[in-house]
Amino acid sequence: MLQEHNVVLKNPLQMDIRFASCYPNLYRTAISSLGYHIIYDLVNSREDTWCERVVYPYSRSLESSTPLKSFDIVSFSLQYEQDYFNVVEMLKKGGLNPRKDARGKKDPLVIAGGPCATSNPAPMSDFIDLFIIGEAEVVMDQLLDNYLELDNPREDLEKFLDIEGVYLPDHPAKRVIVNDMDHACHPIHQVVPETNDKNLKPALGSSFLLGVSRGCARGCRFCMAGYLYRPRRETSLKKLFKIAEDGREATGLNKIALIGAAVSDYSKIDELCSGLLEMDFKVTTPSLRIESVSADTLESLMKSGLKTITLAPESVFCVRKSLNKPISDEKTFKVVKEALNFGLNVKMYFLVGSPTETQENIMELTDLMKSLWNLSKKRNSVRFSVNPLIPKPHTPLQWEGYDLKLMKSKIKFLKSNLKKIPLKIESPRTGLIQHVLSNGSSEISPMIQKSLINKIPLKEWEIFASPKDMVAKLPWDNIDVGLKDDFLKKEYFKLIKCVETPWCEEFGCYNCGTCLKKDK
Repeated sequence: MLQEHNVVLKNPLQMDIRFASCYPNLYRTAISSLGYHIIYDLVNSREDTWCERVVYPYSRSLESSTPLKSFDIVSFSLQYEQDYFNVVEMLKKGGLNPRKDARGKKDPLVIAGGPCATSNPAPMSDFIDLFIIGEAEVVMDQLLDNYLELDNPREDLEKFLDIEGVYLPDHPAKRVIVNDMDHACHPIHQVVPETNDKNLKPALGSSFLLGVSRGCARGCRFCMAGYLYRPRRETSLKKLFKIAEDGREATGLNKIALIGAAVSDYSKIDELCSGLLEMDFKVTTPSLRIESVSADTLESLMKSGLKTITLAPESVFCVRKSLNKPISDEKTFKVVKEALNFGLNVKMYFLVGSPTETQENIMELTDLMKSLWNLSKKRNSVRFSVNPLIPKPHTPLQWEGYDLKLMKSKIKFLKSNLKKIPLKIESPRTGLIQHVLSNGSSEISPMIQKSLINKIPLKEWEIFASPKDMVAKLPWDNIDVGLKDDFLKKEYFKLIKCVETPWCEEFGCYNCGTCLKKDK
């Protein structure tokens, strides 16, 4: 049983546009996505448009049980590459042909946004009419206005090309972002679910989602979001307190989830946490950066009722350094000890498969994890998650391939040497498929559609997992996220040589191009 509060209901007969906002993942994930709430709030703020939500595995809207085929615009939020299969399934179940070239002029316009759409729309280009490159609130009103001006939008797709941030396959597009976070969309009347079904409960718990910041310029060389959404932009402290108070009045929620690419890098994080506590809020956050976590931050989170913090050391120090995340072991142990002293549990994420990683590093990693686990006196208060490193577009790793055999060997070693500690390891096979979905061209679109009916042999995926030539054209070359062409190559060679690029906010501009600063 699911009851939702703050749902927007309108008279469809009075609407010029019926807009389906689709989340191709489970409800508990969708309802904890601030971006999904932003689209709902933004589109419904228009008097001529009704935005309804459709969440996988369903193909009818939560608001009116309307199938996808009956909407004017069907929009997908692409947060994870593995969701591509769900997009195709939702289209088919919703009465639409997944392939755009097989849909008629009376069918809805199908669009997509989110980080995966921004990084590399090519794998989904056979299914999606238009992509939004960057942050949707910058262009959504203009896109909807254009839609209303056209007699048949699906036959006049090129008319959308005048909108910066809209990508039509095979046409160049430039990323757009919100420059001033105080003027970004901060949804107050967030949808609040009430349910006894644990599968429908929000992944972040019953929390009001507070957009602290966007973007990150730390420069971790494996992190796609860190390159797609530069520069880092903060919401002012005064604005955050106002949003939190208004949000409590609108939702009845006394728990705040701080949302941002690097929440603990927020310049006034301790003031924010202590201020929210003084306002009688409880505070939580999905993850924290080890190098910017203070004892005050941990104490505030503990006092607010948080039970577990999430940290990501990634690997042993020499590998972290090559990935441009040079957190010392000393700092890692210090933060974990402080967290445990405050009674917090600690979940830690690690990566396997960096280009510079050796078998000796894997052996060192097992020792590091054992030492961190031994800091705990309570059973399972320190837990670990290990994932294959997936090279991503628009990062220094974008030319790297995926060696399934080598990945299997490394993960097998970890499993055999870490049997006694609480450990979750992502499948190397899943990593291979994610790599192809992340870095593939439109050539893999048929495989995505075919997978609905037949299981695709791993050998077919491996064909597309080879390293890329650094001088060859990449599937995402038409997507300009603001980075200069040679910047990522320089970062790649620094990775191989294990040379750091210190944080630009502390050490000065490296002229990557995203901040529009003059050359040094």
